[in-house]
Amino acid sequence: VGTLPVFSEDATPSQLRNITLNSPEDGPSVEDANDDIFPLWNNLLSETDLTKRQDLIQSSIHKMDRLVLEDIQVRTTGTTQRDGKRLLSSHAYIRLPSASSTSKMVVKTSNDAASNLMPTSIGPYRLKQGVSPGLLKGAKVSTIEVWREEVGKPIPRPPEGWDDLGVGGAERHGRWAWGDEQLSEIENSVAVRTPFFNDPAANKLGKAYTLIKLVAKMVFLLFISWFAISVLLCVVINAPLYTGHFALYLLRTPADCVHDPLAFAIGVLLLCPFVGAIAKLFAASNNGIRGVFSLLLNWVKSFKPHQTHEKMKTLSSFFVLWLVVCPLQLGFLHSSFFVGIRHSSDWYAHVYTLLVNWGTGTLLLNSWAAMCYFHMFTKKFWADIVVGDGQVNADNEDQGIDRVGVRQGGMNNPARNAGRDHDAEGINANEPRKFIWQGKQGAIAHAMESIKALVLGWEWDKIDKQALLQDCALPVSKHLAISCGIPIAALSIELVVPLAKVIGRQIGPTAIFRTFAIVSIVVDFINSSKHSLQSWFQAAHRIARDDRYLIGEILLNYSPQQASS
Repeated sequence: VGTLPVFSEDATPSQLRNITLNSPEDGPSVEDANDDIFPLWNNLLSETDLTKRQDLIQSSIHKMDRLVLEDIQVRTTGTTQRDGKRLLSSHAYIRLPSASSTSKMVVKTSNDAASNLMPTSIGPYRLKQGVSPGLLKGAKVSTIEVWREEVGKPIPRPPEGWDDLGVGGAERHGRWAWGDEQLSEIENSVAVRTPFFNDPAANKLGKAYTLIKLVAKMVFLLFISWFAISVLLCVVINAPLYTGHFALYLLRTPADCVHDPLAFAIGVLLLCPFVGAIAKLFAASNNGIRGVFSLLLNWVKSFKPHQTHEKMKTLSSFFVLWLVVCPLQLGFLHSSFFVGIRHSSDWYAHVYTLLVNWGTGTLLLNSWAAMCYFHMFTKKFWADIVVGDGQVNADNEDQGIDRVGVRQGGMNNPARNAGRDHDAEGINANEPRKFIWQGKQGAIAHAMESIKALVLGWEWDKIDKQALLQDCALPVSKHLAISCGIPIAALSIELVVPLAKVIGRQIGPTAIFRTFAIVSIVVDFINSSKHSLQSWFQAAHRIARDDRYLIGEILLNYSPQQASS
């Protein structure tokens, strides 16, 4: 607003005009009023009413000297006190000299009862001690600056409809940060906008140079984008195609039967598990590729061996059987049956054939395991794909079974309910639970869950010898050994026995291998399925018996005649 001198001797006549001390009728006066003090400050000291103090300052504004404000900042934010009041400095009072003292004013920060303490905050006005140049050259005049508090910009508030600002902040609620909240990952990733032309006042040459750099960056960005998109499209199209061709090569498919659409479809099916695993890794990572490597490193560091060697022995036996023994047996069986038996003295050819057979067996074995896991060899799987109402039919059947139970009064009969549940699942309560390969309750699913628990969390307790070896790897290896061993034994006899050698020359080793392989597979299948075949035979026997003796006949209850008395 302006400044006024502290002492009257430094004031101009225009400033002293119409400013006098208060009379006793206007209010209390200072006992030791100092005539050397500028009259306005004496009036403020003598007045206790806040409203009258504001009026005194308001009436003296036109007398204040504003020329001294040309060299200083007209607006200032001041200092905020603990009680929320904003002052020009940390001092709450200005001490003015009394009548008995000739000392200059002293600033005091505490609230004193002395009458020569003038507050620095009077309503919307703020007072501040200052020094201004005097009328004489080189002289300094003690002044008091008078400032007026103005309404500034409103305190920023969140926009209307802003999300919850509670616990978790922007990172948890998925929004932009507000105030001093921690920025979310997305907001941290947003780059600060940089103007294209940093210096608007630059000359034409500088602007032309900046424009050339900008165009060069845009051209380079377009080229990199085109190259990256082209490479990505080539990989997306060719990776499944080449994978399918490699799978058909492992299966010894003739060149005339290899088609790109078929190879592409096979490649997509084979790459889906790997793409899904990579997608899960990136989803679990918070830092892109670096986060994936960090996850893998932490996973390796978290490895802790089991205290006993039994779990490790079980796991090693399973991997040796599933990854080495079974693929070699299955690959040899496939190669000998479909390609034929070829004799060669080149050791390189033997090694190459062994590697190809191992690849073929690995592909077929794991494909069969995946089909068993998704129970693709059942009618329900294909009925759900074609019709799409398998679940509805199952629900209807369950409801029908429940209604039958209600009619028979079996809702409160635990034994009957248990038997009905087993019947709904296709299991006879009087028979032991059958061993199955397919579905979520099959041997393949149990083995996969055990391996998954170990790989994800190093849970050694989930390594079950029954699930991995006795129910999964050993039966598969045994059946493949039977299918390969019997044809090999037949070929060995053909080489030893003269009569068999003559027959073998006429038929050929490949035909002999195929014949004995088919026989061994059929016999092994019948032997493994004897319980199912026995149940089928019993069912057929019951149907024939019912058709012979019950269906179409009138049945009468037999009641023996009682002797008359």
